[in-house]
Amino acid sequence: MKKVTVTFLSLILLGVLSAFAPAEGTYTVVTNASQLKWTGYHLAKSYEHNGNVKIKSGSLSVADGKINSGEFIIDMTTITNNDLTDTKDNTKLVNHLKSDDFFNAKKFPEATVVIKKSEPTASGIKVTADLTIRGITKTIEFEATLKDQDANMIEATADLKIKRTDFQVMYGWKVENAMLSDEFRMEVKLLAKK
Repeated sequence: MKKVTVTFLSLILLGVLSAFAPAEGTYTVVTNASQLKWTGYHLAKSYEHNGNVKIKSGSLSVADGKINSGEFIIDMTTITNNDLTDTKDNTKLVNHLKSDDFFNAKKFPEATVVIKKSEPTASGIKVTADLTIRGITKTIEFEATLKDQDANMIEATADLKIKRTDFQVMYGWKVENAMLSDEFRMEVKLLAKK
C-alpha cells in the first residue's frame, strides 16, 4: 500500500511539473519585450555603473523543459547608461564604453550568445553557451530559468558574471584597469513566441 501511495504521489508531482514545463518547439525572441541590463563595478571608488543594451534578434529551441539550442544577438551600438543623471557625464561614459577601451562597438557592433545545451538543476537549468564579444569566443556556463508565459510565449532569465579580460574589455593602463572589477554582470530576460 505504501509503495502504491508513493508511486501515485510521484505521478501527481510529475503531472504538476509537466503542466508548468514550456511546450516543445522553436521560439522567436520578441526583441522589444526582452531586455539586457549590464552592471560594471569600480573597486577603488566602490561604485557601480549600469545600463541597458538592446537584443537585436534571437531564437530558442525547447524540449523536455530545457533549451536544446538557441542564439541571441546583442546590438552593442545601443549600449546606454542609467545611473548618471548629468547629460554630459552620461554621454562621456557611453562613448567610452563604445570605444576601443571597452567594447569597440564600431568594429564589433554585435555580441552573440549561442546556446549549445542545458541541463535541469534544482532551481532551473544550467546552460552551456558560446559567448562572443569583440570577436572573441569563450564557452561559458550559467544558471537560468525557463517558464511559460502563455500557450505560445516563454520567458527565459539568467544572471551572468562575465570575466571582461577574457574578451579584451580592458581599460587603459594597468593601474587604471586594476581599479575595475574583473567581472561585469549581465541580467537577461528573453520573451520568445512560438
